[in-house]
Formats: sequence, structure tokens, C-alpha cells
Amino acid sequence: MELKLASLPPGFGQTRGSEHEVWLSADKLRVIKATHAGEFGRKFGPDRFATLEEYLERIRLLNDEFAVGWQIEGVCGESRSRRIITSQPAFHGKPPTLAEIRQFMLERGFEFHRTRFGDAWFRQEDGLMVSDAEPKNAVVTAKGIMPFDFIIARPTPELIKTAQIG
Repeated sequence: MELKLASLPPGFGQTRGSEHEVWLSADKLRVIKATHAGEFGRKFGPDRFATLEEYLERIRLLNDEFAVGWQIEGVCGESRSRRIITSQPAFHGKPPTLAEIRQFMLERGFEFHRTRFGDAWFRQEDGLMVSDAEPKNAVVTAKGIMPFDFIIARPTPELIKTAQIG
């Protein structure tokens, strides 16, 4: 996928997490996210940093599975200062409890696993794995839980074996 050029919003982000710097759009309808310079988010496993391809796949899978509405706006910077700019709807509500997240994931056919790399949810039928399913990465809306920043991937058989899942 070829990424178009994009610009960062003006000023510093309103918040800064472990993966993104985040701004609220002027109309307060969208959240703009920029990966940290030279990084493309996190992933599950011994190598905690995602490649560009893994990050783009995460966005696609999160949209496919949970209808988040996460859009790729483009890229800014080059080489070690490269950042991916994305946006998603600004979801309003309160963070879910761990019990609410557990119920949400179970209803979608995922099984919980404690692994040496952290907690993960795995769905055997299609090989989807979700990690970082924490209250800070979701919100309870009028339509239910919206997991706006869960880490989702299709792990390799080797990683499934190493993590002792399945």
C-alpha cells in the first residue's frame, strides 16, 4: 500500500500514549493519531514493536472485526522520523471494566490466555488474536463497547506455539 503525504495537526497532541500522540479534531468528531517517530505501534510477542505492514494490517483487522472506523490519513517524515497519521471517530463514554471487556470478547468467540508475553484473546476458528484489551483502549458507548485501540493480528503458528496458546 502506498501512503500519501500527510501533515501533523498544529501544536502538541493533547495526550501521548505508548504508541501514539493524539489530537482531537477542531469539530471534536474525530481523533487524530500519529505513531511515535520511527515506530509503528506495538504487537504481541517477544518483539514488541510492529513493522509498518503489521501496523497497517492491525488497522484493517480492527475495522473488519469491530467496525472502529480507523482511517489511514497518510505518512509524514522520513526514515527514523517517519510517522503514520490516522484518524478515527471520537467515541464518547466511560472506560469499560475488565469484566465488561471479558464478556465482550467471550460473546465474539475469543478465549482468554495468560501468556509469557501478556494476556491475549485468541479465536481458533479464524486465528485472530487480540492483546492490550484494557479499559484504557476501549469505551462504553450507547451502542456498547468500542475497542478503539486493541492490538489485533493473525499470529504465526510459531508465535502461537511459543506463547502456548490454542
